Amino acid sequence: MSIFGIVAGPFGTLQSISLGMRCIYWPVIIGLGVLVGAVLRVVVQDYMGLRRYATEAPALALFSALLLTPPFWWLTDLLASDRGAAPDVAAMALYVFVASMGVSTLRHAFNPNSDLMRMWSEEEGGAALAEAEEADAKEEEGPPSDPRESGPRLAARLPECDCGPIIRLQVRDHYVEVITCSGRASLLMRFADAVAEMEGVEGLQVHRSHWVARAAIRAIARRRGKVLLVMCDGSEVPVSRTYLPQVEALGLPPAEAGA
Repeated sequence: MSIFGIVAGPFGTLQSISLGMRCIYWPVIIGLGVLVGAVLRVVVQDYMGLRRYATEAPALALFSALLLTPPFWWLTDLLASDRGAAPDVAAMALYVFVASMGVSTLRHAFNPNSDLMRMWSEEEGGAALAEAEEADAKEEEGPPSDPRESGPRLAARLPECDCGPIIRLQVRDHYVEVITCSGRASLLMRFADAVAEMEGVEGLQVHRSHWVARAAIRAIARRRGKVLLVMCDGSEVPVSRTYLPQVEALGLPPAEAGA
């Protein structure tokens, strides 16, 4: 993006800023935009709870325009050899807003779990809907074999290769990692929403970052003052003090020594 800005000189910088100054201007602009954009995404998604494209993208674009327009305009005015060709504050704010909307649109478009992708799929899925209805009619004749159809709502988000029975959920960065009998998949969503979509499956949250299916628990282990759940896939899940009474109420067998 920096190379494109240096060579093409968009937004009037080709006429107002020399080639040498553009080699400084655009890397600074792009770097600052990426840094501020990343911070704003955390604020908008995690603290404001705006994750849908229709609310997240405009909010990010508005905050970006408010925060980035002053330094961008100041840097442009500082390096411009022809200030008459440089954009004014209003034009700069518009450029930042439109650029931010474009980046958010691309980010949602390439995320298969985003509501934007689901919206596009619904608009283009008339034929697919007919096929789905036909498949539903066939399913009435016998039990479905695909866990994504017979299991909890969260299973519908998983790729086909990882759609076995769900063993547990865990938080990893801004993603929820879903561990199944067939593998694991990462979903960009809130942990609380993922747990809510496990409705219908008996399980419990044992840590602020871990949820486990009851049927997948094999034993309870205590090591160095820590309580762990031994799962059917051999993994061990930590239990925090907050959720320890619920775990102890299950009456789980102790793990074998050395296991």
